[in-house]
Amino acid sequence: MIVGVMTLHSFAEGIGVGVSFGGGEQFGAFISLAIAVHNIPEGLAISLVLVPRGVKVWKAGLWSIFSSLPQPLVAVPAFLFVQAFQPFLPVGLGLAAGAMIWMLTSELIPDALEDAKKEHVATIVTVAIAGMIAFQALVG
Repeated sequence: MIVGVMTLHSFAEGIGVGVSFGGGEQFGAFISLAIAVHNIPEGLAISLVLVPRGVKVWKAGLWSIFSSLPQPLVAVPAFLFVQAFQPFLPVGLGLAAGAMIWMLTSELIPDALEDAKKEHVATIVTVAIAGMIAFQALVG
């Protein structure tokens, strides 16, 4: 289930990368770097679910990589779309951000609340948001 959800989530991330390059190379590089950094804990989350269920570590690692394959596959058509329809860049960025926020609030946080204390989940979400704001201030 988690591999499927994270793979679907990667489609939204790929759209985010492709659309962001429509806003300029610097903006595209910023979004790509932000998504790359946040893919590390996503890959770990997949592996940490699979290994205790008997999947070998190297196979769990491959599943983590597989779950991110849609990103480059979707990024190119998204970029080409935005290039053709430049006025729709804000709409594309809004859809990509909305998809990521939806995944966080509908899948990741509820799953985390099943296995962790709500105070810990709230702290981690807050630190993650603060980290992204700091990242944007430093890089952007």
